Amino acid sequence: MRIQLLQSRMKQLLKSFNNFLDPKLINEIEAYVDASIKAPEPRWKTSLWWEPQIRRSTSPVSILPLPDKFTASIHQTLKEKAGLTWKESAPPQQSQYYLYPPGGYIGWHDDSKYEFASIIFLNTVWNINWGGLHLYEDLEGLGIRGEVPEFNKCLINGGGVHHGVSTLTPDAPWRRVIITFGPEVPESKLKDKDYSQRALAWHKKYNAGAEFVKDQALVDLSVAAERYTREKVQ
Repeated sequence: MRIQLLQSRMKQLLKSFNNFLDPKLINEIEAYVDASIKAPEPRWKTSLWWEPQIRRSTSPVSILPLPDKFTASIHQTLKEKAGLTWKESAPPQQSQYYLYPPGGYIGWHDDSKYEFASIIFLNTVWNINWGGLHLYEDLEGLGIRGEVPEFNKCLINGGGVHHGVSTLTPDAPWRRVIITFGPEVPESKLKDKDYSQRALAWHKKYNAGAEFVKDQALVDLSVAAERYTREKVQ
C-alpha cells in the first residue's frame, strides 16, 4: 500500500522499517563522510542556525548535505520500502548526514512544515545508557515513547508528530543518522484549525513553552556581586 501524504488535513503518521538501506550504499556514504571531514574545502554546517526552541543549549551538531547520487538512492528507497509518494515537481529535500556529539540533543518539535521527515540510524551498536534516544508522542495517547538508535532502521513521521532527541551522555560515541525532509507543506494546511488546536493542546499538556525561573535569592546575589565588582573597578 502506498502512503499518500498530500491530504487536506494534517493527518499524523508514524512508521518504522528495519534493514532500510542497502549496506553497500551505507558503506559508500560513510566513506564520503570520512573523506569530507578531512576535505580542505568547507562542506559541513552546524545546528547553530536551528530555531532557538529546537537548538536550546545543545553541543553543536554537525550536518553534511549528501550529494545527489546518495540523495536520489535514499529518495527511491523511501518510495519502494516506505511507500511514500510525492509530486515529481515537488520532491523531498536533499538528504543530510547528522553527527551528534556527547551533549548533543534536539528540543521537542513537530516538523509540521514538511509533509514527512525520515531518520535512518547508522551506528552499528548503541548502548541505551548513552542516551540519544528518539523520543516521540504516542499516537494512541499513551504518553512519551522512545526508540533506541538501531542500525539501519528508518523512522517516518508526518502530520506534526511531536518528537525530540535525548541528550547524549559524556561517554557516548557520536550519533550518526541520515535525515530527509519531505516537500514543504502549503501555508494553508499549517493554519488548519484541527492541527492548530492539537499543537496548542500538546504544548499545554507538557508545559513546552515554560521558561526556567531562577531562584530570586540567586538573582539578588548575582546583582550584588556585579555591583561590587563594578565599584571595585571604578
